[in-house]
Amino acid sequence: MQIIQIVGYKSSGKTTLAKTLITSLAKKGIKVASLKHHGHGGIPVGMKETDSEKHRQAGAIISGVEGQNMLQLSNQYAWEMEQMIAIYKLLKTEVLVMEGFKQYNYNKIVLIRNEEDLHLLEQMTNIRAVMTRIQLKQTSYPYPIFKQEEIKDFHKCFFSLFPNQWAD
Repeated sequence: MQIIQIVGYKSSGKTTLAKTLITSLAKKGIKVASLKHHGHGGIPVGMKETDSEKHRQAGAIISGVEGQNMLQLSNQYAWEMEQMIAIYKLLKTEVLVMEGFKQYNYNKIVLIRNEEDLHLLEQMTNIRAVMTRIQLKQTSYPYPIFKQEEIKDFHKCFFSLFPNQWAD
């Protein structure tokens, strides 16, 4: 399974890019899935007063709720990345688009909103491409740089950035 991370700060365009990548991959018949980091603290939306959350609080090691084609899981302890990825592998996912999770070491597309975000390019590992709202010199970086309005150009070269990696 190929994992592609989209990282950047709030309102940098992560969800917009994730949606367009997912659409593009799905149209090519690739089994694509997504995993988004809930960085706002606390229990994800819709979990606070549910029966499944009460089950978790009562001591269930994992609690789930399914309805309207959605399965939401919570467990007693923080999810480890390996556990979450194992669920996606179980579902025979070919490409997992992860939004966030900056600290993990998967191939990344980094979104830059302004000059204050540039430190991400020094902190992140496995950067495959950058999408930015500001002017950056291509010669200053070892990976392709795209302006956010060049998203169509990015899609044209996307498969060359991640060649032959759509299955284990």
